[in-house]
Amino acid sequence: MNRRRLLLAVLGAVLAPPAAPAAGEASTVVYGGRITRATVLARAHDWLRRGVPYSQHNARTRWDLNRGRRYRPDCSGFVCMAWAVDSRDPRYGRALTTWELPRVADPIAWSALRPGDILLRTKKNRRRDHVRLFEAWGDPAHGTVTVIESSGKAGGMRRNRVVVARAARHYRPYRYRKIV
Repeated sequence: MNRRRLLLAVLGAVLAPPAAPAAGEASTVVYGGRITRATVLARAHDWLRRGVPYSQHNARTRWDLNRGRRYRPDCSGFVCMAWAVDSRDPRYGRALTTWELPRVADPIAWSALRPGDILLRTKKNRRRDHVRLFEAWGDPAHGTVTVIESSGKAGGMRRNRVVVARAARHYRPYRYRKIV
């Protein structure tokens, strides 16, 4: 295969929408509408399984599980994708940035965390802002949590176990207003 064909094949694989979800893998989504925790996690697991690479550039968006919208593959774009925030909503026009997530989510107690909620870190220095999707408690004592995140340090999607006592110094839990 010559170089041009190889390059076109690679670009086609990277830029093409993902295969349609298997039957029952994800329910129909209403972008900007109510969403179940199971659907949020199915959407998050799709990007994790696909190993979507990290990027803050709007030109490098990736398809969601339902192939209905494309999202920026950074930490906040990943959360917007998992929550099915409508990136075409005229109020936003794109996936929200990390510091904009409180426009669609409310703070909650650590003890109230449920799958599909987020851990949000916002600072005056926006380069240090970050968001993680809560997947599950890591132990019965609730001393650790398992999160899914898109991380620039990791180069993309990863599952990570986080110590609550350490995370609580910098992160605050939030719940999407439309999660059911």
